Amino acid sequence: LIYIILIYKIMSKSYLIILLFSLLSLINSATKKKVEDFFNGLYEGEVYSGYLKTKRAGDELFYIYIPAQKNADTAPVMLWLNGGPGCSSLFGLLGEVGPVTENNFAYNFEKNPYSWNNEVNLLAIEQPAGVGFSKAGDPEFEWNDDVMGENLLFAIKDFLQEFKLTEREFFVSGESYAGVYIPTLATYILNDQDENKVNLKGVLIGNGLTDFDTDVERSMVEFGFWHGLISFETYDLFQRHCAHKPDELRPENNTDEFSDSFYPRNVTHRCNEIRNEIRNNLNGNDIYGIYRICPKGKDLDENHPLYYNSQNTYKKTILKRLGLVSNNKKNLNSDEEEEISIWPEGCPDDLYFDDFLNNKTTKEKIGVNESILWSQCTGINYILGNSTKFYQEVMPKFPDLRVWFFSGTEDGVLSTLGTMRWIDKLNFTIEKEWTQYKVNSQVAGYAQKYKEGLVLVTVKGAGHMVPQDQRSSAYKMYTSFIKGKLPFE
Repeated sequence: LIYIILIYKIMSKSYLIILLFSLLSLINSATKKKVEDFFNGLYEGEVYSGYLKTKRAGDELFYIYIPAQKNADTAPVMLWLNGGPGCSSLFGLLGEVGPVTENNFAYNFEKNPYSWNNEVNLLAIEQPAGVGFSKAGDPEFEWNDDVMGENLLFAIKDFLQEFKLTEREFFVSGESYAGVYIPTLATYILNDQDENKVNLKGVLIGNGLTDFDTDVERSMVEFGFWHGLISFETYDLFQRHCAHKPDELRPENNTDEFSDSFYPRNVTHRCNEIRNEIRNNLNGNDIYGIYRICPKGKDLDENHPLYYNSQNTYKKTILKRLGLVSNNKKNLNSDEEEEISIWPEGCPDDLYFDDFLNNKTTKEKIGVNESILWSQCTGINYILGNSTKFYQEVMPKFPDLRVWFFSGTEDGVLSTLGTMRWIDKLNFTIEKEWTQYKVNSQVAGYAQKYKEGLVLVTVKGAGHMVPQDQRSSAYKMYTSFIKGKLPFE
């Protein structure tokens, strides 16, 4: 303050105003730290970390930025987001798309020849505030998609300005609840009237949540049945007792047993018994990738700081909450009881990332406070939403926006079946029909393009985390997206 007063005495008011705005810009700008040897000798390229401001006072979002391995001066920027809500994007960076990754439960890093930063400047942001290393001014704040989108956009602009990337092409990718994060963020970017508008060119969403009515319980049960995890008799009972009342199950004007009228609404005691049986059938499988081995995990004392993570507690909470929301409790009749969620207990979490990121040396390298305990998923208050309106109302206004949705076919959480169902509800027109694409002379999946701009790509042999399960196939899909060419072209 004394400094400003002295300056004021020797400068005009106009210069003082400029000085004040300069000081404020410093207060509101991103922090930037060049990380030395982040991957312990496995990667020689540049790595940066820091914090980004948002519109909410006290909130700071942690990021890691890894420039492209080639043509970094001209390459586009790709933002990666994990979902949850409440799960850290560093999981995807270190386990799926980065230059150095860990395979599931391998407990060591290795170079990733299929790193997405071969082609793009790769950015991972931990958000909303309070997730991972990010700092929350109010840890009890109740988030929703709109507040998330507005604040994330503010942080992205902060990043682009700090790294002088404001003119670059910008893409957003991610998985799981990022199926809501990304369309919401894209809507905010596309409708932004600021002259410093983000140059958004496309979105790439993997196994994303879109529409509760099609994505969650109904599709999970059908997925379990068709993959031999649920018996025919149990599946038949589910259709009879957990759908609309029997006389409404197959109306005369709709004989499709998979029609929307089938979606579970009538939650009776008998339905709950069947749901409980289904959940017991699914338990013991990794519902995020049903052919994965479900490891034992670490036995930790309940006083250990990572005990909460080792029990997969937060993911169980997410699954239960998704199940309850999907059942649409507001439609329950007075004679219906509280529903039981079919969502199974997941496999133990791989704690290698927790061990690595909570290591004192790692924290010193990336410039975070040693007292912050990093978790793959963090308990935050978040009102769940969906993203169907993006495809129905926003996409038609921006026909040049590249919109791709990819799906690992072994994911039971947000299955390919559910994705195909909500896309069918859009009544889009097929432009290029369902066609195989290959990697190393083997069928890697299928792709289909719609005239409205949407592209659906399946990845055979992958679960919920596609770039972790099938790196080469995911890379084929991703590079095709960046080039604007279908995988089979």
